[in-house]
Amino acid sequence: MVDVMEAWLERTASHGQAFVDGDEFRLGFIWFRIAEDHKGLRVTSPRVGDPALIYVDDCSEALRLVAMQRKMLERFELEAELCNCKQTALVVRDLDHCQTTFIDRLASEVGDRSGWYVGAHDSKLDVTAPENLKLVSLWTLMSRRPEIVPYLLFPAGWQVSFAGSSVVMRGREVVKPLASTEGAKTLPRSA
Repeated sequence: MVDVMEAWLERTASHGQAFVDGDEFRLGFIWFRIAEDHKGLRVTSPRVGDPALIYVDDCSEALRLVAMQRKMLERFELEAELCNCKQTALVVRDLDHCQTTFIDRLASEVGDRSGWYVGAHDSKLDVTAPENLKLVSLWTLMSRRPEIVPYLLFPAGWQVSFAGSSVVMRGREVVKPLASTEGAKTLPRSA
């Protein structure tokens, strides 16, 4: 993943686009940021696991998440349908008190909305009532429910249930992953 990011940065710079302090670019799900100090320019990423979107110099965990999502897409032979860590998901209000999460990609991303719905099999609320739903940033959500991260680039119409082990579905039909990613088609780079 480091090679992908470095190659994209080099290509961009070779086309005459200069990076400056505060510039951001997206690689998969993650927004990376250019920072400048007395040493020059460097790439930073959000600190993984921290619900606040705080940028740090060590990008290794953020790149690991990007690679994990890419591998999951390959396992199901899917093209990425983008969303990003700064967008929101629709969430059942009592999610923090529930144990069995599920996610459902209801739509493609639009503006600050990712298209994801995150619910719980053991929710005590009526999830069809708007007052029982709220918007939560994907970054905050993934720090609380890291099991959802590998699937966040799945297209609309896909669901994953985390009751016990993860079960992936398309249109409520269970879909089995490839046993191996050998021979899987190459995915387009998202940067």
